[in-house]
Amino acid sequence: MMNLNHLETFHYFCKFLSMSRTADQLHVSQPAVSQQLRIFQTECGVQLFYRDCQTYKLTETGEALFLISKRVFARVEQMEELLEKARLTTADTLRIGSTKAYARIVMPELISRFKEKYPKIRVCLSEGNSADLINRVRVGKEDLVVVARTDYGSELHSCPFGRAEFVLVARPDHPLAKKGTVSIKCLNGEPMIMREQGSGSRNAILKRLGRHGVTPSVLMESESLSFILAYMKRQNSVSFLLSHEIKDELARGILKQISLEEGTIVFDSDIVLRRNENISVPTGYFLEILKKYGESNL
Repeated sequence: MMNLNHLETFHYFCKFLSMSRTADQLHVSQPAVSQQLRIFQTECGVQLFYRDCQTYKLTETGEALFLISKRVFARVEQMEELLEKARLTTADTLRIGSTKAYARIVMPELISRFKEKYPKIRVCLSEGNSADLINRVRVGKEDLVVVARTDYGSELHSCPFGRAEFVLVARPDHPLAKKGTVSIKCLNGEPMIMREQGSGSRNAILKRLGRHGVTPSVLMESESLSFILAYMKRQNSVSFLLSHEIKDELARGILKQISLEEGTIVFDSDIVLRRNENISVPTGYFLEILKKYGESNL
């Protein structure tokens, strides 16, 4: 079978009849061009070119092969143009929805990868709680969303994205923090700062507490992590927060983790999009980026 890389080298060599210009075109060294041409001619089993004084000339067979290669690489250029058009014109905007934690920690890196391939596609990132984001993708306001796992209904399709861990934290002088390890049942009636209604993390926490018959006393609700952290510095209360969001506060001793005898609470998240709907090439590419990230973080 003919080596297409060698054919490409021969094609540009025929076009320029110059080793140096061929090397520049293919971004390789002149010795590499010379070697590939020798190999290609050997593979063909017939002389394709020769040197006459200081110039290269093609044989009759070489000329015929060059004409065919023009048609081959004209088709290649057409394929490249088609793919480029698909990448740049099938969608002007990629609309993504994400929970606040992932929007802050994960999305900057993943969107940067996407923009390397599709620099002309405008990316719109919306942050919100899982319930709101699911509604937004359902009615077509988002192309896809990353949310806490729940029942999405038959009109939506989902695939796993990530798994995170909640830790129970408080100020170091909180009575439960001084104990170090407690039973989850100690949280029954305990004043607690929670995320807002509709938050996937709130639902995951209350579901786990409910399995142990625990009903916390909701002292405050907020969708803002910054507010929750600032409030906890002033009010001696507890809260469940994602471990990767509060590494700095734990390291500096502003907050202290309270270990639970029953173990940590795990938060599963999914990529969600509308079922049976054709997606653009850029959206499909970003979906693959999300899936690869998910495979490495499950």
